[in-house]
Amino acid sequence: MIEQQPQSQLQSLGRDESLELLEKAAVGRIGYVVDGAAIILPVNFTMRDGDVVFCTAKGSKLSWLSHHSHVAFEADEGRPTDREGWSVLCHGTAHEVTDPGELESLRRGPVPSWVSSPDDHWVRIRIDEISGRAVRR
Repeated sequence: MIEQQPQSQLQSLGRDESLELLEKAAVGRIGYVVDGAAIILPVNFTMRDGDVVFCTAKGSKLSWLSHHSHVAFEADEGRPTDREGWSVLCHGTAHEVTDPGELESLRRGPVPSWVSSPDDHWVRIRIDEISGRAVRR
């Protein structure tokens, strides 16, 4: 006789639980639109005061942000063998961090860029909307 696995259930998550899950994640994806095309790029990040903060080199993300500020941000974790996982989606306003004191703190913090460069720039996303979902047994 084959033992049946318990069925997984999809659950909506509240703001607090969604933020807690983001605190545990290391990699997420920033999304924005350029000339009608969706751009989605992975970034390692940290949470600071309820905001998503990440480091990037000078390039497409940073040049886009100089003219726009509305972004989407997503992080997730999946455990296929357990049939469990979660996903958190945020919409917010991004801006480059320019305050020297905050930059110093971020550079000493727990999330240096995986690809370090003398042109590192820090970006903060203030979360306007957040939603999360989890698949749990």
